[in-house]
Amino acid sequence: EINKKFNILRKNISVADLGAAPGSWSQMLAENLFKKNKNSKSKVYAIDIEDMKPIERVVILKKNINEFLEESNLIKKNSLDLVLSDMAPKATGHRFTDQARSTDLVEKAIFFAQNYLTFKGNFVCKLLGVNNNSSLINKVKKNYEHVKLFKPKASMKDSKEIYLICLSFNNLQ
Repeated sequence: EINKKFNILRKNISVADLGAAPGSWSQMLAENLFKKNKNSKSKVYAIDIEDMKPIERVVILKKNINEFLEESNLIKKNSLDLVLSDMAPKATGHRFTDQARSTDLVEKAIFFAQNYLTFKGNFVCKLLGVNNNSSLINKVKKNYEHVKLFKPKASMKDSKEIYLICLSFNNLQ
């Protein structure tokens, strides 16, 4: 649904799927990028601290986002055309703790995208509840030509889940 509206998938792109487990976005990427084009030069990296079942042609990196940002040279800087983040913290049941952890993961995803996206690359990030505030939106607007909030029809009506869609990265900052 996000791709139909924003056209984020193209031929021969490199993608990182943050918070990839159990693997539904990575499976969708593999289906769209590899199954339809056997000769695709696309690359898909699935990054998560949880185990994932192998997905054909998807590189699974079992890493915590903090470790990845601090020490990883597994993906070349400014080499990704698309960063998808579905990261969410393990719920504690304490609203403020969960919100703080969720906000921290969104900020790490934004930082990841700023470091790994190519010029004109795209970033899609799941926001939960209070994360869709104006200061966060204004922060990312500085680096992208178009920034929108999008709630897919597939999302349950009462869900606080919404997606931040950032198109055409300007990494000249």
